[in-house]
Amino acid sequence: MQLRKTMCLAAMCLALCACVAVARKSGPKWPDAPAGAIVAVTDLAPAPKVYSKGKGRAYLILPKGGPYTSFVEMTGEMANVTMSHVHWSNASAGNPPRLGIFPSLTSGAPVLLSPPFHFKGSVSFTRAFNSTDLGYWAPGGVDAFVALLKSGALFVNVHTVANPGGELQGALECKSPCMWT
Repeated sequence: MQLRKTMCLAAMCLALCACVAVARKSGPKWPDAPAGAIVAVTDLAPAPKVYSKGKGRAYLILPKGGPYTSFVEMTGEMANVTMSHVHWSNASAGNPPRLGIFPSLTSGAPVLLSPPFHFKGSVSFTRAFNSTDLGYWAPGGVDAFVALLKSGALFVNVHTVANPGGELQGALECKSPCMWT
């Protein structure tokens, strides 16, 4: 009888652990945002074939009419961070930037932080942006950006001196319905 109770308790514990694991993978944690805003998030991890001691999270909040907000938080350790962008995932076009996150840009040409920075622990950036900022990078402004976001074609990239093509990356996931309501 004692063996049966022990086996039953063990089975219940395994079932509970499985439920917790499923709950953790149920989707992204969405940031607080104004009602009706478009929200997108990503976890930042080392880019393919890149070793990094860093990781992070990024999100965009686009309330109807703006101003919009980008947020990047990185943890761990990274050396010589030079810039971060939202890129269009289009290899034939060279994965062009669609939004400068840091440094803040006033033209469509990427600019490196000078000097680059190093961190150990955590660092975060919040930046307000508007339709003009989106227009620096491509025609179509906000509407084109939201269409790319809705199609899953945008990713965040954090560049370093050692990895100029990107050390941390993450594909942005737009919260349904991915439109202003």
